[in-house]
Amino acid sequence: MISWSYYGDRCSEYILGRKAVMPYRWIFVFLIPIGAAVKIDLVWLLTDVMNGFMAFPNLVGILGLSGLSVKMINDYFSRPQKPVRTKISFFKSPFKNFRDAE
Repeated sequence: MISWSYYGDRCSEYILGRKAVMPYRWIFVFLIPIGAAVKIDLVWLLTDVMNGFMAFPNLVGILGLSGLSVKMINDYFSRPQKPVRTKISFFKSPFKNFRDAE
């Protein structure tokens, strides 16, 4: 609940401005006992609907940026790839020259 409160707090400030934060907090605190008193099925239904409302703008953003994403992915994979070190030694420190860099 704390993370949802904070997330909503930040979103309300971003979308509606600083003056919207306190009313959001009061509404959130007011709805806590109501959520505790109603049947759990209704609480989960409302939670799922609200999560869907949060996901919708993200999906729109993903669709809007899909062309740019495809272009960047194709650009990345068209570059020559450097080999990746596959053998990992647990006895030698990967930071052996770390003190020399300071």
